[in-house]
Amino acid sequence: MSICATSCSTSDNDSGSPVEPPVEIPDEPTGPVDYSALKGFVRESASAADYCRSFSAASDQFRLVSKAGKSVSVDKGGVPYLLLNAAGDILVDGKNFRGDETPVINRNVAPSVSVSASGNLLVEGKDLGVKAGDVLRCVINARKHIYFCFSDGTMTLPSEVFVPYNPSLPVDVAKLDILFIGNSFTVDATEHLPGMLAASGINNVNMTRLYHGGYTLPEYHANFSSEVCARYDYAPGAQSWGGNATLDDKPSDALAARDWDVIVVQEHTGRSEAWSWPGVLGPAVEGLRDRFYESRPDHRPTVVYLMSQTYSTGSDVLIRNFDNSRDKMFATTTAVVKQLMDETGIDMVVSTGAVLENLRTSRVNNDMQLTRDSYHMDFGLSRYAAACAIFETVITPATGKKIGDCPYRYSKSSTESGKYSTPVTDDNAPVAQRAAHEAVKHPFAVTSID
Repeated sequence: MSICATSCSTSDNDSGSPVEPPVEIPDEPTGPVDYSALKGFVRESASAADYCRSFSAASDQFRLVSKAGKSVSVDKGGVPYLLLNAAGDILVDGKNFRGDETPVINRNVAPSVSVSASGNLLVEGKDLGVKAGDVLRCVINARKHIYFCFSDGTMTLPSEVFVPYNPSLPVDVAKLDILFIGNSFTVDATEHLPGMLAASGINNVNMTRLYHGGYTLPEYHANFSSEVCARYDYAPGAQSWGGNATLDDKPSDALAARDWDVIVVQEHTGRSEAWSWPGVLGPAVEGLRDRFYESRPDHRPTVVYLMSQTYSTGSDVLIRNFDNSRDKMFATTTAVVKQLMDETGIDMVVSTGAVLENLRTSRVNNDMQLTRDSYHMDFGLSRYAAACAIFETVITPATGKKIGDCPYRYSKSSTESGKYSTPVTDDNAPVAQRAAHEAVKHPFAVTSID
């Protein structure tokens, strides 16, 4: 028997694939293994939202450690161990599975597991060429969840083995539910989404937007169960958001309303919460993340951070805090968001801040620097560009619809102070789309789109 121990608590890296050392295949056990302790651990951990912090299939044991530090170890007993790596490949006991028909394992849904007449393990009906366990058929580490596939059913434990925890965005789904939590900058970034969805013929997306002007994420976290926000809802087929500005809704009620696939949070850049790390922003984001996870232990959402924009040259915030330099403000806020990505449960960022800076390098820039009041986005073109970035990041993977094919335009024009609006036309929409596309690819950089 060759001895090659491995721990599956490796972290994802920028290259996309963790190092996957081989796993020992132990001798056949001399007697049956009692898995009752494992079942109890998984059941209790999942119900308490005490997710798996580390998992190993080393030597002849499976060992799990939870976020709270609780642990359990059981004999592997010849049970096959499957790992879905960052590239989507399946490793079976440490070796890449290269069969003619590779099963597709969804990171969000427990796979079908059975046993062939010859005793081989079948996953999604595909024979993996290894013997299934008797009581515990196999263990499948699908990164977002670990599945313990027993003969009497599959148990699921949400996982934080791969840190930071990165659930995949829903792809090709029957429906998509998105919750936005933020302030007026969130309204700016999402106001045109209903029109875009309707014009694209998308009829399977539900959205809710929580709004309180000037509110910070620490304030949302502290008052999550209080009536502190206005709630706007979007149902498929509508042309606009439904709701009103009355601050009489509880974030906790909105969170409980659906099994949210994606939750988007936003801190605005007009206050120091967005300028320092960890400050009060880090603990607030971690607290909100825990609320999201614990709300639906069996349906953990992808958590997206919406990075707000840099204020216009000459604005009070820029003069008082950043030497009237947009470059300095952009560098400061992006540095904080990078730390946020590294140290909290935020899974991805949509940088509407980069969208606006990109747009400001183009021929469509104007004397208002594409704002309506030196910091809020123009009601027309810049709001549209911000929504394009959200559409490309979240909507496109789930629906296959591309923003470049969307015929939505916005005709309102105004040069009135505080109500500035640049119409979205066939001429300038591609410029806005490109500004968004570059921001999706490079969220922490300004890309010239002259």
